[in-house]
Amino acid sequence: MKKFLTSIAAAGFISMIFGLGVANAGEVDLLLQKLVEKGVLTPGEAQQIGTETKEQVKAEIAAGKNTSLPAWIQNTKLKGDFRVRYQLDHSKTSDTGVVSDRNRGRVRLRLGVDSKVNDKIMVGAGIATGTTDVTSYDSARSNNQSFGNAFAKKPLVLDYAYARYTPVSWASIMGGKMKYLPWRPTDVMIDNDITPEGGVLQLTKKLNDKTNLFLDTMLFVLSETEPTTHNAMTYATQGGIEYLLTDTHSLKGAVSYYDFSNVKGRALDGSQGTNTKSSGSGTTGLNKYGFREITPAFELGIKNPFKPIANITGLSMLDIEKLAFFGEYYNNLAAPAKNNGFASGFGFGNEKVDEWGKWQVQYVYSMLEKDSVLDTLPDSDRYSGKTGIRGNKVSFQYGLGKNTWLQLAGFRFENINQIGTNRRAPTTVFQADWNMKF
Repeated sequence: MKKFLTSIAAAGFISMIFGLGVANAGEVDLLLQKLVEKGVLTPGEAQQIGTETKEQVKAEIAAGKNTSLPAWIQNTKLKGDFRVRYQLDHSKTSDTGVVSDRNRGRVRLRLGVDSKVNDKIMVGAGIATGTTDVTSYDSARSNNQSFGNAFAKKPLVLDYAYARYTPVSWASIMGGKMKYLPWRPTDVMIDNDITPEGGVLQLTKKLNDKTNLFLDTMLFVLSETEPTTHNAMTYATQGGIEYLLTDTHSLKGAVSYYDFSNVKGRALDGSQGTNTKSSGSGTTGLNKYGFREITPAFELGIKNPFKPIANITGLSMLDIEKLAFFGEYYNNLAAPAKNNGFASGFGFGNEKVDEWGKWQVQYVYSMLEKDSVLDTLPDSDRYSGKTGIRGNKVSFQYGLGKNTWLQLAGFRFENINQIGTNRRAPTTVFQADWNMKF
């Protein structure tokens, strides 16, 4: 009984000095070791007390209740990721034309900070490798920096800076340059690296244990560089549902509408020059049509789809955590022809690749006609972000340890604008990425 009370007293004393900030983790471990040496605690008791004390302090810091640290530190979270890539670009100028091979080393670094101003307001900001050349399609759609240029230094840019106000649990308002994109099962229409600028209103409603509804309304500024014309804007809304069909089957679906105003008769920064032009050509040509997009999308998820077979056969390779089927359709209501596109595919493996041995596989087939979507938006890895294309993407991720993983991806795409004149100009891109998240 006496030893038990002594252990409790030791634990309380260690918690107190740790919480007051007069001892760091190493000093606490040293104190516990001394108590073991004097016979006050057993090694097992010391290990348990040390673990529980550290977990308690971590929980207090996460909840912003630790008295030893300033409130602004406890309310601020620093995060980031790093990626190094080998990339092979294999392309042809036509079906039988000149072949070009390009080997590239690339790097991406992103650092971000989220800080709570109060219980209802959060501010987020991030910097990343990138370029400020707004005429380049890489400016908004990529944070990659290529090796070369005689070891020249690489630029860092403002990736995002925004505030989120959450007055009630079911509504939030965001404004600034945002790390936000509407839900999509693929990045075919909108590259995942884009950080739009403007404002968003998000509404959510949980109807019951099986059904969640969401509605996002967006206002983004595309261009305000031409003083003689009105700003090019994006007005958009997305309504969707998440529904649990069974304990193992779930469905997520949404319909989005995008109105890109004042883009007709205009040349936009970051354009790849593949939309139809009324005058001029290439990236400086003026768009002949406007863009008003209707985009339905869905994802069907199945947990442990092959578990019954795995149990019968004993094949562990069939014990897959999740299988998903997904698709999107794009229709530009403002263009009379070549105004459709779609993406469809499937993925399977672990839900997250965050530990050694976890993995995921994904396949996506996509097609974008010439005027199906605005050519400043599509994923830059698919035919350099152009429209008038079709092709395949396959990717494989494998966990190398906690928060680090390998990704292998292959892209095979071709031009569909002039197939009859031997101008498919197929391209193949292979990427090998080492990713780290912290």
